[in-house]
Amino acid sequence: MIEKDFKIDFKNKKISFKGKDKVYTAHDLYSFLMDTFDEPGNMKYDVPIEATGKDKFVLVNGWTIDEKARKHLKGGNLESAA
Repeated sequence: MIEKDFKIDFKNKKISFKGKDKVYTAHDLYSFLMDTFDEPGNMKYDVPIEATGKDKFVLVNGWTIDEKARKHLKGGNLESAA
């Protein structure tokens, strides 16, 4: 389950991967993040991701994702905001 494999560090605005061998699509990550940030207790935090196309996403509001996490994503494009 994606919520067990990806860790969200709300304080430092960092997304990391704590799982083992599972690979997810960029859209899976987007859906997971949007669902997480829709929770009442998390609405005070800046949303970390925006969709810019069907399979294109960009990290926003100062959020980052580590390289290990990126290696567990496929099937889409995830960019960091400039």
